[in-house]
Amino acid sequence: MFWQLFIWLILALSLAELFYLLYLAWKSSRVPKLVLDDVVHFLYPVDTSLLTRLLDPAADFELRWNLNAVQYREEQRRRMLVCRELLRRMSHNSAVLAEFDNSVRYHDGLAEGPGSKLQEAALNVRIYCTFAGCRLRLWMWLPKAMFRVIPAPGLAQLRIAAKLDGPKAYDELREAARDAFAQLNPSELQLEALSHNL
Repeated sequence: MFWQLFIWLILALSLAELFYLLYLAWKSSRVPKLVLDDVVHFLYPVDTSLLTRLLDPAADFELRWNLNAVQYREEQRRRMLVCRELLRRMSHNSAVLAEFDNSVRYHDGLAEGPGSKLQEAALNVRIYCTFAGCRLRLWMWLPKAMFRVIPAPGLAQLRIAAKLDGPKAYDELREAARDAFAQLNPSELQLEALSHNL
């Protein structure tokens, strides 16, 4: 009796999953065409100079040198929070730009074939943010008492994650976005808004 119920439960869940996948396929075929003005409003500004300073090994060394252990842990925790927010924004922006590129390619009949330079740059940023974000979350989940036993991690270790240099990958995404948007013949105001929000 138990096994029959278990088998019927598996079949029902499989059927529900099939309907969900069909719904997702149907929904993705109804992609509205995104315009440049839509994309600009969904981007979050990322201060890459701040990210570079946070991931600089010299800054970590200077903090360790000038602060005592308790002050250093508190300052490092504050810096981790800022870094986590910057990674979240970078990941969000890359997802928005990838969706925009998919929309443009779909409506221009370029859905088949290899991805564009913007897609590749967005994918690199997403991979970097995923790996760096996981390491950062792990460090933040550790109890503060743990850092009395082991040294507090340096943010400079997050500069390269999954063999990708984070600030460099995001700069490549910015360049690819500018190139892709320039092909759409935007106004100067739109290009300025894109540069400001990226």
